[in-house]
Amino acid sequence: MITQNYLSLIFHLTEAVFFAVSVIYFVALPVLLWYYVFGDKMELKFKNGKFRILMIADTQEGKSVSSDTIKLIVAGLDRSQPDLVVFSGDQIWGKRNFKGDKAVVRRVLGELVQPVIDRKIPFAVCFGNHDRQVGLSNAEQFDIYKTFDGFIGESDDGADGVGNHCFEIKDGDEIKYLLYTIDSHSNLKVGYDRVHDNQIEWYRKIRDRYESKLGSVVPSVVIQHIPVCEVFDLMHRVKFTKRGSVRGFRTHDGEYYMLTKGRVNPDGFMKESPADPQENGGEFAAMKEKGDVRGIYFGHDHNNSFHGDIDGIDVGYTQGCGFNVYGPGLDRGVRVIDLFPDGHLDTFDLRYKNIVGKKVDHPIKYAFLQLCPTNTFDAVMRVAKAMGVIAVLLVIVLIIMMLGA
Repeated sequence: MITQNYLSLIFHLTEAVFFAVSVIYFVALPVLLWYYVFGDKMELKFKNGKFRILMIADTQEGKSVSSDTIKLIVAGLDRSQPDLVVFSGDQIWGKRNFKGDKAVVRRVLGELVQPVIDRKIPFAVCFGNHDRQVGLSNAEQFDIYKTFDGFIGESDDGADGVGNHCFEIKDGDEIKYLLYTIDSHSNLKVGYDRVHDNQIEWYRKIRDRYESKLGSVVPSVVIQHIPVCEVFDLMHRVKFTKRGSVRGFRTHDGEYYMLTKGRVNPDGFMKESPADPQENGGEFAAMKEKGDVRGIYFGHDHNNSFHGDIDGIDVGYTQGCGFNVYGPGLDRGVRVIDLFPDGHLDTFDLRYKNIVGKKVDHPIKYAFLQLCPTNTFDAVMRVAKAMGVIAVLLVIVLIIMMLGA
């Protein structure tokens, strides 16, 4: 009898141990592993006195992602070793490419973010004017992003759009910086929309809440897709004959601009006019009210990469990253934004030609896209130039024929 009780006790103990091990193996271990890989990174923190953001703008891919785009993303990640990645809008585009097919959208987005996931780097997104053109709303796409490991984006209530959120960045337990991702919306019937009034009030409430809680405003950086109207303060008007000038359009139609030396970084470039909102809604004015915002960065106009100070805020473009859409040749790139606990920041871009090389996998398509116009006026001018060249060649041929006769 004693032996039977003893064996029964051993059996039940063994069963309990087996159950405990199973729980640890199948439940606790995966949770701990997930926390080890991503959990600590969900709380954004300075490391060795710096927090590094990698901003990736305008990949603008269709259903077949360019290997050159992926190579640039991979090289940018490996070169910069960021603490956070932000895709700043126009990740995908083209209704004919996607036709609202959720599975295809998820596959393409997955290909774009996979290098980030592989490196166990947290990431967030903004939306641009093209994302919604694929046949899925930005909200539906945001839900897809939520299924990817390492995605930390949120979409706050009370502000128009999708993906408006404020991220805390800590040094130890102290909040030292804030990052705002903002939905700058899409096209109007004429021109581009602006950041809406309730988004500006959303920003003010967050800013003031942290000021009240901590006793002073918290240094902040903003990433969105469409530029602020004030970016033109970094330029000056010139005559249309000035070499290197770009022609404005819509609200700046008929005007020609160049970057002002001394106002922007020496290696910055502008190869197309900023496509700013049709109306200045006061976003920039609000963000300079208390001196908390130290930088505002955007994409949208693929052929531009520069930054400069406007009223104490560093304002800058990130050039396009995608190779399935027009862009600045081998100057396609990504932007590094370094934040420091004392409130200052530094930024620079990383260009394909410097971090990948001077060869592309699809040279014919690359050459074709280099010829693509950026707007209607650009298209008309390119056609006019082509016609002019053809006319000159015809005149030369006629002259040769007449001389030969």
